[in-house]
Amino acid sequence: MQRAAQPDVTAALERACTALRERALPVTLQRRALLEAFLGRTDHPTVDTLHADVGRTLAGINRATVYRTLETLVELGLASRVAQTGAACRYDPCVERHHHLVCERCGTIEDLFDARIDALRAPRPSSSFEVRDFSVLFRGLCARCARRRSKAHYDA
Repeated sequence: MQRAAQPDVTAALERACTALRERALPVTLQRRALLEAFLGRTDHPTVDTLHADVGRTLAGINRATVYRTLETLVELGLASRVAQTGAACRYDPCVERHHHLVCERCGTIEDLFDARIDALRAPRPSSSFEVRDFSVLFRGLCARCARRRSKAHYDA
C-alpha cells in the first residue's frame, strides 16, 4: 500500500483558478485563500475546519462561501466528497483514484493508493443502476488510537 506524494499545490491552484474563471466565477481574495488552504491538504477537512483555518488569516470569510466553493470544486472534478454515515462530510483535494482508511475512534481519514484494489471489477447491482466509478473505505483504528487502546488495556 502506498501513500500519495505531496500534492503540487501551485499546479493545483492554477488548475482550480482556471476552471473557476472558465465558469465565469471570479477568483476573489476569499476563494483564493480557501483554495490555498485546501489544495495542499491530506487530512480531508470539513467545511467547518476550513472555515476556521481560513478565518484565522482572512476575517469575515463566510461559511457559505467555503461550502459553495468546495461544492463547485467537486462539480469541476477538482475535489471529491468523502462521506461517512453519521459524520460531517469531508472534502478531498486528491482526485486521482484512491481509497480511504477511516479511524473509527478519532475519525482520521488517510488516503490509500493500492493497484490491487483499483484492479477490482465493480459489481453490476441491477439493470437500473450504472456503476461509473468506485472507491473502497476501510474502517479500523489508526496507529495512534490502536496504541492508546493497547495502553488502556494494559493499564486496566
